[in-house]
Amino acid sequence: MTGSSSSSNEIPEFPPNFNILAIDTDHKVLEFIEKSCNENSHKATKCSESSSAVDLLLKKEIDFHLIIMELHMPKMDGFGFLRFLNKEVIDVPFIMMSEDNSDLSQQKALTLGACNYWVKPFLQYTYLFERKRLCSPMMRHHVHFRRIRKNIDSLEDDEISETSYSSDGEAEANDDSPHKKE
Repeated sequence: MTGSSSSSNEIPEFPPNFNILAIDTDHKVLEFIEKSCNENSHKATKCSESSSAVDLLLKKEIDFHLIIMELHMPKMDGFGFLRFLNKEVIDVPFIMMSEDNSDLSQQKALTLGACNYWVKPFLQYTYLFERKRLCSPMMRHHVHFRRIRKNIDSLEDDEISETSYSSDGEAEANDDSPHKKE
């Protein structure tokens, strides 16, 4: 496995200006995000469809530092988008935004990997896009994924490959199948 043990304790150096992917069907919100980003020396890429955002991320032409997405989107909502990010192992901090301020929606977003949840309307709060305010959720994301990577890196390859399961579910050694045999 790759990764150095010293890097798990290092604080990341965030760039001075962020590339932010903003996804929403509300063009007023996208314009506000773009204007606020510009005022704070960040660059916003706007998408009014989640499928366009998926294409941008899969092409990997832009190194995004943050994704901000509306929860309620057609075709793929914010929860589905978080699942997509997890499946594709796209390690970009994610902020969910919505008029839905229910605890259930907020908890689900955070459980799926969002590092923050913004309740709309927030169109007067340009300070949200100040570097110091964006670094906080990005830092939470970094710490969360460092813990996951540290746990994965701590497993040794031979521990994984030497363990399999017999038909009664008991672990057996010296078999390279990690799944239960049928």
